[in-house]
Amino acid sequence: MILSRLGDLDAAEEHLHLALDIHGLDRRRTRAIVLAYLGGVRLRQGDVDGAMATWRDFLDCANGIRSVKVQAALQDMRVRLRRHSGVPEAQELRERAARVAS
Repeated sequence: MILSRLGDLDAAEEHLHLALDIHGLDRRRTRAIVLAYLGGVRLRQGDVDGAMATWRDFLDCANGIRSVKVQAALQDMRVRLRRHSGVPEAQELRERAARVAS
């Protein structure tokens, strides 16, 4: 995420993909957080469809997890999706995120 903050979104995406591929990244909480970050990076790259697909995977993974980081990622995703309120899938993801967060 440091690369993302520095503006190197391509490298950030590459490293997040590597994190997902690491053998043993089967802990749902960790996988969910990596997917949430990856969705944010894709959105910043202008890949709205890719971000939504990644966040859909994030929501699948995050369902049932009680974690401060996951809750923060859910809130961040919902805020970012407000900018795309005209896109039906964005609204669907926001509603789904609200259900996962409760």
